[in-house]
Amino acid sequence: HAKHPRNAGALEVLTHRGKAQNALCGDEAEIFLNVKKGVLADIGYEIQGCILSKAALSMVSESMKGKKLIMIARSSAGDVFKLLGFIPTPSRTKCVLFGFEAIRDLLSRG
Repeated sequence: HAKHPRNAGALEVLTHRGKAQNALCGDEAEIFLNVKKGVLADIGYEIQGCILSKAALSMVSESMKGKKLIMIARSSAGDVFKLLGFIPTPSRTKCVLFGFEAIRDLLSRG
């Protein structure tokens, strides 16, 4: 996922667009979402960040694509750690959760 990120790039058709920044390390992302009938139909992003935040956002985007918004809203940091297969150190937790939190925040704003 770090070398070959999934869903990277802007979407041509979208319903949500937002920017996020990790103040701790300077990672920045622009998130593009296309929601149809309560489902995250498509997702794209452009990210400038560390390899961990890039890989995590790629994996999270793959896992969220096609899911109902209610299921995304119920997901947690623990789900992300399970997806990645490890619990990061406290200093890297924000990197791992950066994209996940940005997507959920964007969806919560409608």
